[in-house]
Amino acid sequence: MATINLVLDTRRARKDGTFAIVFRLRLNKDFKDIASGYTVKKEQFDLRTNSIIKDNVSNHQLEQLRNHYYTRLRAYMVAHVGNENLADIRNYLVNKLPDEVTVVELWEEEITKLKEASRIGNARVHKTSLSVVSQEINLQLPFKKLGYKDLLELESNLLKRGVSVNGIGVYMRSFRSICNKAINLDYVDLNWYPFRKYKIKKDKTTPRVLSLKEIQGYFGLNLDPKNPYYKSWLIGKMIFMLRGINLKDLILLKPTNIKGDRIIYKRAKTGKMYSIKIHDELQETLQLFTPNETLLGILTNEELNNKFRPLELQTQKRKVINAHLKKLGKMIKTNEDITTYVFRYTYANIAKQIGYSKDIIAEALGHEYGNAVTGIYLEMFDNEKLDEMNEEICMIVIKRSAKY
Repeated sequence: MATINLVLDTRRARKDGTFAIVFRLRLNKDFKDIASGYTVKKEQFDLRTNSIIKDNVSNHQLEQLRNHYYTRLRAYMVAHVGNENLADIRNYLVNKLPDEVTVVELWEEEITKLKEASRIGNARVHKTSLSVVSQEINLQLPFKKLGYKDLLELESNLLKRGVSVNGIGVYMRSFRSICNKAINLDYVDLNWYPFRKYKIKKDKTTPRVLSLKEIQGYFGLNLDPKNPYYKSWLIGKMIFMLRGINLKDLILLKPTNIKGDRIIYKRAKTGKMYSIKIHDELQETLQLFTPNETLLGILTNEELNNKFRPLELQTQKRKVINAHLKKLGKMIKTNEDITTYVFRYTYANIAKQIGYSKDIIAEALGHEYGNAVTGIYLEMFDNEKLDEMNEEICMIVIKRSAKY
């Protein structure tokens, strides 16, 4: 018969001289401890009553937790008569039952895992989506208590707030992925799935691009290195010349990513490998940066070693760079505000204008496009063809650049 009691674990003292209060789970002669989160000095703990001396609030909370564990223990023993296992009992007591896991808990857990995996962009989307959705519907409840009507209510509330259809789509896709995860973890049954009926809507959007004349004007800017927008201007050039590289991938490039006359890296979002030839203009621009652990030195070594705020730091860098690019756009009087993404779309647009196929453009940007035969062709000749296209596009932009 298993038992559970509150005890002071005097085997190991902490640096401050306190000892941990634990719930000791016993089965026959063996035992395992479950941390309570409380630590006290020996003289603060009553060994006769197993309680903290003169601390009614803490004792009440510990008693509630003990009753919770005791209830779970009885349920386990009834379900496993004659087949008790100490490790299994402990896991059963400390882990929540499926019906007890709330939507917000699983969502926050997913954000933490994405950060730990350095998937900062996905973590940022999930974090924003959680913040927005939790303002409109209650997420502090188990999944099975949410349904199709809640999704309709959420959509209606967001539309009333003026959120665009595509903006709502971003939040709903994030919400849907959490619901899928809950099903995969057996927190809810597949029959519960509210997104079976709810369809995420999407509006067609026209990507913002710069005209050929505007991108030539951007490259033709003659900025002083002391100009506050100088580094952001160079970053914009780098994004374009590296075939629309994602900003996160760009600022995290390392000197080791240069192999001979090529930059070779793996895109964080998709895991796809890129190999881009370093032509003369790209080489000259690279030399204008001061590398550290990274190729461009945009993040300081201190920021790179900060494991607790990677999402916030990268978001901050993006905001500053985009603010500078917007100012640069006003200098050359572009019709569209310039952001880091504009260079990617502009690159693709110019490639299309000068006659390159959608297949090769898609390959350059890292998209899957076309049929299997096209894919095999590109696998055989991609570097040569893509180098040729990239150099032609860059030369058209650079050689004809109007000086500002």
